Amino acid sequence: MRKFSRALLIACLGATAARGETVPGRRVAAATIAPLASLTATVAGPGWEVRTVIPPGTSPHVFEPAPRDVKRFAPARLVVTVGAGYDDWAGKLVAACASDAVLHDAGRSVGVVSEGGGDHDGEIGRDPHWWLSPKLAARALTPLAERFARLDPAGAAGYRMRARDGEAALLALDAELTALLAPVKGRPIVGAHNSWAYFAAEYGLENGGAIETVPGREPSPRDIKRLLDLVRGRNVRAVFAEPQFPPAAARILASDAGIRVVLVDAIGGVPGRADYAAMLRFDARAFRDGLGTP
Repeated sequence: MRKFSRALLIACLGATAARGETVPGRRVAAATIAPLASLTATVAGPGWEVRTVIPPGTSPHVFEPAPRDVKRFAPARLVVTVGAGYDDWAGKLVAACASDAVLHDAGRSVGVVSEGGGDHDGEIGRDPHWWLSPKLAARALTPLAERFARLDPAGAAGYRMRARDGEAALLALDAELTALLAPVKGRPIVGAHNSWAYFAAEYGLENGGAIETVPGREPSPRDIKRLLDLVRGRNVRAVFAEPQFPPAAARILASDAGIRVVLVDAIGGVPGRADYAAMLRFDARAFRDGLGTP
């Protein structure tokens, strides 16, 4: 188990008193990232306040919870995680703080599991970025509704109804994105990080390569040369940067190749891509425009 800092453990103790600091009449659920919070809110309904633990613009791969994060986390009755090794710190933090929160591994609920550590980005079924597939996100809603129903049996019918409605909306979103991306089907994505395997598989794109193959580690000159050869050899039209990753390497690669840098966002949670559907529409338009004919 990760050994949390003394300041963090003190915050755990102080946060116990803060568990009553909620909107009267509403329970608190927490999700580790903004897209998961959006999906959770779809099911939760008006009786819950859904909080996001990791601030927008922060890379979840290198996130270290701070005392302010514990205070947001502490009142939660339910903590929803991505799973597959992406946010293991959440379970460890609940245990370290002796919280009575229930953990829900949404990735495991849709069959995405990464056992034994290691880097599985890009490996379907083990890669943790499953939420970038609306079909998998839709599958996550019913298990989440059942988790809410166990916590609040009186509200079970409402959770199940919202999950069904949410699933239908996500499948409609998937159809919309399929049509939007059809003109660029088969073209390769070169991204800041290998986040897009599920998205690429859903919409017929090629998961071509990543600048940061290991989160938090800057690419070497050899890595940049390899990607430059790919970009030139496959007539790649853009490199896709993400706001959670440093932009310098993407700019160098784009400059050397004479192509554009286009922003996509796997996390969202900011104006223009605040909720799940808005984020994926933003990304689909960015990929279509970046992969299309200049």
